Amino acid sequence: MRLLIKDIHKCPIFEGHEKKRQLRLDTHAFQTKLYTAVAKMLTVCAVHGGVGPHFFSERLYNQVCGLQSPPTKIEEIGDHAFREQLIKIHEAMTVTEANSAILEAADSLGMIGALRHVSSLDEKESLVQSAADFFVNGRLQAALNQFIEGFKTLGLLKEMKRHPALFLPLFVNEDIPLQAKDLVTLFKVDFSVQGSNRRAKENRTICFWRDLLIEIEEGECSITLENILEFASGASSVPVVGFPQRPQIHFLHEENRPFPEANTCLIILRLPIHGDYNTFKQHFIDGIVQAPVFGFA
Repeated sequence: MRLLIKDIHKCPIFEGHEKKRQLRLDTHAFQTKLYTAVAKMLTVCAVHGGVGPHFFSERLYNQVCGLQSPPTKIEEIGDHAFREQLIKIHEAMTVTEANSAILEAADSLGMIGALRHVSSLDEKESLVQSAADFFVNGRLQAALNQFIEGFKTLGLLKEMKRHPALFLPLFVNEDIPLQAKDLVTLFKVDFSVQGSNRRAKENRTICFWRDLLIEIEEGECSITLENILEFASGASSVPVVGFPQRPQIHFLHEENRPFPEANTCLIILRLPIHGDYNTFKQHFIDGIVQAPVFGFA
């Protein structure tokens, strides 16, 4: 079911930030009722597997539950060209500048019925707000209705409307700070054979690694846990649907490789072998800090 969620996350009916996805208008998806099919699959994942998408924007979740959302913000508009046009109108300092910007966006505004001459800056703001609301909400209403229909499967929609706060964490991503335990469980350690000299050194290094993560979490170091994750994977947070493959920890037994190294494509973090914690800590932190300059990753 988690693999299914990953595929749904990339579905063409969604757009926007990977952690705050919104519906987008896709005529083919609408004609084939893909919106309903996707909602049904999400329902099955949630009800039978306890697996939620965790990538809905709050607006999309509110729309599904029939809750009122705050006014649309310009940055929520997925179409880059139209968003830039509205920004230019919004930032106009005079009525003349506003009407000039409106004229430039005439084709786009005309298509949604928002094209009009303004005689005050208040009217300008009203035009921008109504255009943004229509683009994000109004033009998607038919697709949204189709999407909502899918959540009626197994009675989930009824329960979501009855207990919206309860289901919110299942659909909307919560920005929870990275913790030491998150990195400990995220990485799979590639140990040498049990009982070998290498394994003994690796066991000691993993103890150093875990102690250092705790220190970093407590704010006692010059780097953050997000810095480590970015060094190893290129991402400062764990993607909502997880990494393509599980991150791994390998070890550097060569004495001429005292700093941590990483392969961000395969997401492999290579830890250096040192005889004591302080030496390991200093070289590890130095390696993370200097990585952008010397390219250790």
